[in-house]
Amino acid sequence: MEKELLYKSRSFSSCIQSAYKLMGDNLKGIIRSTWLPVLLFSLLSALFVTLNIPNPSTISFGISNPALYFTLFGLVFIGVLVCSMWAMSRLMSMLNEQPRGWNFKRVLITTLNFIAILIVMYAILGAAFYFAIRYTGGDPLHFINDNYLVVLVVMLLFIFALLPLAYVIMRYLYDRKATFWRELPHTYATGLRHIGFIFLTTLLISIIVGVVAMVTSIPLCILHIANILSLMGVAMGDPSGLPSYFLPLLFITTFLVSILAWYLNIFETLTYLFMYGSIESQEEGRHQNAPISSDMLPPSEEPLLPLQNL
Repeated sequence: MEKELLYKSRSFSSCIQSAYKLMGDNLKGIIRSTWLPVLLFSLLSALFVTLNIPNPSTISFGISNPALYFTLFGLVFIGVLVCSMWAMSRLMSMLNEQPRGWNFKRVLITTLNFIAILIVMYAILGAAFYFAIRYTGGDPLHFINDNYLVVLVVMLLFIFALLPLAYVIMRYLYDRKATFWRELPHTYATGLRHIGFIFLTTLLISIIVGVVAMVTSIPLCILHIANILSLMGVAMGDPSGLPSYFLPLLFITTFLVSILAWYLNIFETLTYLFMYGSIESQEEGRHQNAPISSDMLPPSEEPLLPLQNL
């Protein structure tokens, strides 16, 4: 990807338009590069959903073979994560022109670092709520009802604290010279300076992707609703109204929806890439336009007036 195309100041809507154009112009190449990991990701995701749906067949299988069920569950979950990172590394190799192995390592490190950050932040948030609840009497529902505004503000601050990581992560994935933890204070501060831009970009792309995902997920939602209604009927003594091919139908539907969801994720990733390039361009312009201190200027002699030459 040309540096001149990426490192350019854009508005949040222009970032989405550029991502759409880039994906549309290179859709065949993206599919050719990512089809295998996306295919395996979708197959494993479909198997993961099928194993976890509360259906009489899966429940009886889990009760009859608990060791096999949990082993299969764990392997499928790990496989979904690995295939997801594999597909993302293939995409990044197309963008930053680095080797696939190098990109897979970067994606793996980014995933582990993000999980670690989430654990620390959730631990801090959980500890704060725990001591606040104990201090106010120990009833969580009573605490939330009496302090719902405080809870809402804290949750919003938690979300806003995560937003600069979109810039931090994309910079680490794209820039070969970037480091994660060593540069985190600087890159996180840069993200905070552009928090409004990141928020608007995230909000708009989330709405677009969310609407498309909601429409494409309607068949899957119908199957889950049908399964819940069937379980409610069985609990009341009625026979199950689901056909014998329900689980295969659920598997195939989840497989197709997962493929669409992954390529929506690629579109979202490209949007964040252009957002990162725009922030880098704005930061470069900010440094170039920074006022020069008098201490940084070289010493100069006082110009001599014509009469002083005599």
